[in-house]
Amino acid sequence: MEQSFIITKITRVVMVGKDEYPEKMVSFTRALSTNELIFHISGHATVYFDDLTLETAPNTVRFLPEGRQKRYDVIRHERGECIDICFNCDRPISPSAFVIDVRQSDKIGALFKKLFAVWASRGEGYYFESVSLLYRILAELQKGSYLPSSHEKKIAPALALIHNEFLTRELTLPELAEASGMSESYFTRLFKTKYGVPPKKYIIQLKINHACDLLRLERYTVSQVADLCAFSDVAYFSRLFREVMGISPTQFVKKYKSSK
Repeated sequence: MEQSFIITKITRVVMVGKDEYPEKMVSFTRALSTNELIFHISGHATVYFDDLTLETAPNTVRFLPEGRQKRYDVIRHERGECIDICFNCDRPISPSAFVIDVRQSDKIGALFKKLFAVWASRGEGYYFESVSLLYRILAELQKGSYLPSSHEKKIAPALALIHNEFLTRELTLPELAEASGMSESYFTRLFKTKYGVPPKKYIIQLKINHACDLLRLERYTVSQVADLCAFSDVAYFSRLFREVMGISPTQFVKKYKSSK
């Protein structure tokens, strides 16, 4: 995250309720006109943003950069509530989206809730107090909620192996742990801390993400997509696709066509 920037405008602060989006899968197609900083109070979702797969859970903070995104799909595994702050800055905060686990900091959740209360009250001086609270939130997030860079470097070889070969063969946990020079349990713990899911689930999400891109092309059958994504069995592919996306591959294609 950029260390020096100026907040030029807060446009909206909203509480999104559990029933705001009743569908399990929600696709957003419009370019984001603002940055979004979202505190997840409850619920669990998988977010596909550009080429990233992000896991949100209670007491996580999600950042989305303003601008045109290639893909923005949300799969809601468990409905929940969140506070969404929409704002602009004089320079990009981060080139990509990210999620930060803030379960160890009660302060950040309290700041989000206070900012929402101040914004909703529209009392005298509310706007400047809201900007001040947003700066405080950003300051807390910069104090070290990320996985330490030394740990990030440790899992980098395995991550490179995953991204280079996830479509060509089955990657095993022992192989990935060995690539990063650590035990399977330690590697899994660091990987899950960074990405919110264990390595196997991360690889499945990458495959399903790639499958969605192929299905959107409308050139391949479901069987062909399963094969191109290194699934030996189309039934297994369809089952995993439904588990991740909440709908079947065929339903996904229909939904995509109707949204164009």
